[in-house]
Amino acid sequence: MADLVLRPMAPQDLAAVLALQAQGYPAALHDSADAFLSRMALAADLNLTAWRGGELAGYLVSHPWAAGSPPPVDALLDPATPAECWYVHDLSVAQAARRLGLGKTLLAAGREAAMARGLTRSELIAVEGAAPFWRRQGWAAPATIAPDLALKVAGYGPAAVFMTREDLASL
Repeated sequence: MADLVLRPMAPQDLAAVLALQAQGYPAALHDSADAFLSRMALAADLNLTAWRGGELAGYLVSHPWAAGSPPPVDALLDPATPAECWYVHDLSVAQAARRLGLGKTLLAAGREAAMARGLTRSELIAVEGAAPFWRRQGWAAPATIAPDLALKVAGYGPAAVFMTREDLASL
């Protein structure tokens, strides 16, 4: 992937980001441009795009967040929320760029930025059957979760799985 360019997500990227999101997720899991902008405003360094040949190949949307309290789909984020973990909200790779290690590349860059902010653990909600991918990257589903957290996870669809990574340094 010598022609790969990683850079922070910018407002001018949103048309391409929204198009890639629409290819990869059902409408119920779509974030609006405003939701993406709120994440960029909260943590510009944790929202990344990957470009190949001038085309968007993938993106990572993540931010610092309160542990055990994932924001709903399409939420505008409150910057006053405590930064207790690196919350990985979305990782999407274009069909043409799959199986090239791009997801791992984006995650590694995001992890470095999260650790530079002093974040040592991570949380996410795996959707659309992605839990096996996240397990291979070192995240795990807790044996049980609190009922209020289970309600939040359910907002991401019937197959959604809450997952954590307790040690970012070993990712």
